[in-house]
Amino acid sequence: MRSPAVAALVAGSALLSACGGEKPAPPPQSTRPDTVTLTPAADGSQSVEIDADDGFRFHPSTVRAEPGPVTVTLRHVGRGAPHNWTIRQLPAAHTSLAAAGQSRSVRFTVSKPGDYRFVCTIHERQGQIGTLTVVAP
Repeated sequence: MRSPAVAALVAGSALLSACGGEKPAPPPQSTRPDTVTLTPAADGSQSVEIDADDGFRFHPSTVRAEPGPVTVTLRHVGRGAPHNWTIRQLPAAHTSLAAAGQSRSVRFTVSKPGDYRFVCTIHERQGQIGTLTVVAP
């Protein structure tokens, strides 16, 4: 005759082994390249989609553009915490927070060549940063 404690242990072990076969699916990650060069449209505007994921990274993290209007669309391709996109040197260059599955866009004009650091203001310390490099045509 088994004691109640042994019976509970056997039942618990069987339950755990039944659950051990399935692993949770990994969170989706971006398939975008790490570096892109934008090509101005006929009207001079440039646009880029930038993915933010659960690894606290931007894809692409390096964007090359010419001076002029730029539209950035931030896509949250992960499942976790919200993300935003901001260039502190350019006050108009920022999005609101995007939750998992959402996108946010911003259009701004950059007139001076140079390197502009962009960040997720929530995850900057975790390394969610990138660079917009503006080069003269």
